[in-house]
Amino acid sequence: MDKPKSLSRRTLARMLACDILYQIDLSGDDPQKAIAELNRMLREGIDEEPAPPQEIPDISLEHVKLLLGNSADIEELVSFGSASLEYPESVPDFSLELVEIFLEKREEIDGLIASYADRWSLERMPMIDRNLLRLGFGELLYRRDIPANVTINEYLELAKTFSTEDSGKFINGVLGKLVRDKGLHGRAQDG
Repeated sequence: MDKPKSLSRRTLARMLACDILYQIDLSGDDPQKAIAELNRMLREGIDEEPAPPQEIPDISLEHVKLLLGNSADIEELVSFGSASLEYPESVPDFSLELVEIFLEKREEIDGLIASYADRWSLERMPMIDRNLLRLGFGELLYRRDIPANVTINEYLELAKTFSTEDSGKFINGVLGKLVRDKGLHGRAQDG
């Protein structure tokens, strides 16, 4: 398995913002509760390599193929934790800003995502993809100081790292369509 790459502070902030939206999405928690919980985890430290529960046997890939057949579509499990990640002591301001943008503009952003994601309703999307798109749309539309290509690349890489094999292409396509339709290509240089 490849050694995980280290993330820039901004990339890590985007990832933590996605963690917050994911928690809100998953549990229905109040945003402040989700932020407080992530802050607690950051203060106490994040366990990078949690041990699997004792009752789950270690099954080799060969054994799984024997049980399911060689043609079974099996994804290798990978750890998202990484010793190369240096987590901050608390949720970065940039993360909080991205979450706030989405929460304030939720209806508009979700409506745009639904219109740009051909044949995919928000409910059918993997939660990580949905929340990466929410943050990406918010950043593209309301953080005009960040070049569009940087924003797209950041969310593309996060999708490829933390979601499904096809998520990177999906995120890239939907964010790219927004940029083309709204004319956001060179916005950071427009001043």
